Amino acid sequence: MKNKHYLIILLLAIFNLSSSCSSNYNKIMGKAVKKAIGSDLKGYQIFSYPTDNFGLITSYENSVSDSNFLCDMWNCIGVNDETVDSENWLKLNNFAGVGGGGTITLSEKNKTKVAVDVILPKIYEVVGLSAGFKKDQTKEINITIGKAFLRKLRRDPIIDYINSLNSDKSLKKAFDNGNLVIVVADCVIESITVSVKVDQVIGGDIDAKLGITGTNVASKIFQDAQLSVNVEKNSSGTYTFKVLHPVIFARLAKKQPSGGSLSSDEYFNDWESVQYNSDPSKK
Repeated sequence: MKNKHYLIILLLAIFNLSSSCSSNYNKIMGKAVKKAIGSDLKGYQIFSYPTDNFGLITSYENSVSDSNFLCDMWNCIGVNDETVDSENWLKLNNFAGVGGGGTITLSEKNKTKVAVDVILPKIYEVVGLSAGFKKDQTKEINITIGKAFLRKLRRDPIIDYINSLNSDKSLKKAFDNGNLVIVVADCVIESITVSVKVDQVIGGDIDAKLGITGTNVASKIFQDAQLSVNVEKNSSGTYTFKVLHPVIFARLAKKQPSGGSLSSDEYFNDWESVQYNSDPSKK
């Protein structure tokens, strides 16, 4: 019983640390993004880590939850995104109206904090480094964050697309029945690149993932449902992690007002607001 009690305390401590990191990340990045785009993100869900999926057009039935998930961005419009370049990724095959493009400005202290608390742990998870990110194994960190953009869903193109679907498609069914919840806007960050110099232990783990020995230079792409990352070892023994697509920082989802309709309001102002649960995952 005593060991069980200590285990519960440990789990609570880990949860509180994780929550604190996410809260700090949201606060730091939220302030910087707001300044960059000149607008707040009221009503948006701010993700607790950067993701290159689950933004604009991602759809659900009735509510935003993994259990009611219908399709994610590109899948919703029937496109394989593996060959999509960054510029077209941003425009989402012209379903997205894109504005903003403001530079995200962070102090060196906050850059390091964002990298250590959120971005590197997520990248290490995607790469599959079993030990996970540990600050004391990292000697140097340099992070470059691109510009911030707001994207809004273009009403007419998405209506035309949904109406073109066969009636047995889940997206079409939800739309016809008035149950469609769709991401109508999001905030994206153009790019994230992190360079690190690590100790021999974690360097050896990364080399093993890259399939190299010694001082060879190599690169490899790793991905999961949330993120695609290119990992490169250069001649100086440092490693560069580059996110391959712009990443979603926050998103705004709404529920259609009635069956078979996306309303007459260009900006979906008459749609129902929704509640958000945890960060999305592709089951």
